[in-house]
Amino acid sequence: MASASDTGGEKLSYNPFYNIENSELLGYEYAWVNYIKNNVIPEGIIPKEILESWSRCRALGLGALAGSIDPHMISDEELAGRTEENSDFLNAARHVTQEMLSMLSEESVQMWIADKDRVILLDFGKQDTKVDKDVKGTSNAEEHIGTNSIDLCISLGKPVSVVGAQHYCQEYHKRAYYAAPIRRRKNEIIGAIGLGVLCEEMNNYMLAMIAVATRTIENEITLLKNNAIIFQHNKEKQSILDSVTDGVIHVDKEQIITQANLQMMEMTGLEKEELIGQHISVVETLPTINSIEKNIEYAEKDLRVKVKSKTGYFSCFLNRNIINEEDPESKSIIWIFTEINEIQELADKISLANRAFFTFENIIGDTRDIKQTIALAKKVAAYEARVILEGESGTGKEILAQSIHNDGQRKNGPFVAVDCGAIPRELLESEMFGYEEGAYTGARKGGARGKFELANKGTLFLDEVSNLPLEMQAKLLRTLQENKIVRIGGDRPIPIDAHIMAATNKDLKEEVANGTFREDLFYRLDIVHIKVPALRERKADIPLIVNNYIKINSARLHKKVKGLDEEAMKTLMAFNWPGNVRQLNNVIERMMILTDKEIMTKDAIPPEIKSPSSETFYEAIRSDDIDSLDVVNRKYIKRVVEQFGGNIKKASERLGISRATVYRYLEK
Repeated sequence: MASASDTGGEKLSYNPFYNIENSELLGYEYAWVNYIKNNVIPEGIIPKEILESWSRCRALGLGALAGSIDPHMISDEELAGRTEENSDFLNAARHVTQEMLSMLSEESVQMWIADKDRVILLDFGKQDTKVDKDVKGTSNAEEHIGTNSIDLCISLGKPVSVVGAQHYCQEYHKRAYYAAPIRRRKNEIIGAIGLGVLCEEMNNYMLAMIAVATRTIENEITLLKNNAIIFQHNKEKQSILDSVTDGVIHVDKEQIITQANLQMMEMTGLEKEELIGQHISVVETLPTINSIEKNIEYAEKDLRVKVKSKTGYFSCFLNRNIINEEDPESKSIIWIFTEINEIQELADKISLANRAFFTFENIIGDTRDIKQTIALAKKVAAYEARVILEGESGTGKEILAQSIHNDGQRKNGPFVAVDCGAIPRELLESEMFGYEEGAYTGARKGGARGKFELANKGTLFLDEVSNLPLEMQAKLLRTLQENKIVRIGGDRPIPIDAHIMAATNKDLKEEVANGTFREDLFYRLDIVHIKVPALRERKADIPLIVNNYIKINSARLHKKVKGLDEEAMKTLMAFNWPGNVRQLNNVIERMMILTDKEIMTKDAIPPEIKSPSSETFYEAIRSDDIDSLDVVNRKYIKRVVEQFGGNIKKASERLGISRATVYRYLEK
């Protein structure tokens, strides 16, 4: 016999040869007693792996006698965490384990599933009263309960049996335990399955059975993993399909829909269950898809069709792609529906017609008024607030609107400007809201989008909004409230997502008071009100504007003009500029065209700019026919109103008379 290390003086107070009829088990008990009591190991009885485990247990100072071990129990929180972490193989193992239990005839049989750290996560028994106490959440690590099959099978990487007195701790001598490691791909051990019975019920086939169960669990894990991969791939494919802006339908050889994307559901108004598994005819089109399929050889690419939604028909381009055309059994078809509006919006992005070119850097000025205007406009850009830009003609309201657009989140979208006073009254509604094909005589084939649709995802700038007729103001108000429009001749609401800005050269509060502008529309538009200063209110900016304009346009006009002399600049600053910056730029361009000098003088300035006061007041009395004072007053007041860009309030303040008096003279 080989010598064993000192046991620390443990005393055996029991009869080691209790009623055991199995000679093999009796031999294990004999060897264990000699090891524990006499520090010797009988040769040829105990397997090498078991002896090595006994030695480790002795070195750890584990107690061998019954009642001397205290199994380590993890917390409920940790158990829940480990169960969640290993849910993939636990789901597979649970099913296999329960099937095995139903096949075994032994009454005392119990089974366990442990993770790779030897912690029992699941336990099963045939009887309501288990032979072993509930061990879920306990550790089967060798340092906690001594020699055991769960720990050894994971350490050795192979199926293991530990029966009777092969256990270092006497607590387990009456039972036989079998265990095998569970592996994932790449031979990684992720846990173990264990089986235990009373020694008198043990059988030679049990180790083989547990090994087969392990292989079954591993196959189940692989199957679940493959199914998860397939599910994920299908989910990713569906996500890709759903991200496509076209409507997509896949049908099998029987014309049954097997897949449809989110856009198709939105186009038709049908839910997924109303499409999947249904015949392709559930998607109603003009002409029908069935008729197109029958005459496909005559069908052109990008065939134009009408698709029925829950609110009416709309136009699409239809394309057809065949999969596995050479194999009739696996042949399938993908139908692609492209809404014509999408094509038009793509064309808008390429087109320069509805783009904003100006930024805040293009607004020249260093006075307090213009700086405050720019600062307020930048806040509008940051928050996409609706804004009214009030200012005289020529002050640069559209330049400011384009700058707001280009400074905001919609800068890559369209900028659509509408001159509300320039569109004929009878065409205004169709221009703003668009129309469907056949809406009226002369309507364009396929219909047309209005300004609101063109501005979708961008900005709609309503210039001279005060010129809108009252009935059009009502329709504009409804659009702003609902963020939807309906084309003329249509019944399908079209969502609108546009930043709305408006501009006027009139006092809209005064227009509201006069009943020419709706109060509710005014407050819908007037979230932020920006007063664009007239040029005469920031005359200190005139030199900056003049020099900047000369610098920009010298190359275009092929003129080597460097600037103005002091007298010429003073003359320009003395003028009130009723046409504001636009008028100033026109005058400078005229001067540059006519001058031959690098430094322009007063001589290049147009006469009406050099002596405005005399030209304004005395033109009425230069004729041989002297007008009455009333006629002169009318002419003068009209001229002053024009100088102030039609602003009655400012004209009346400058003249020192009431607005009612100004209106009375204008009516004459």
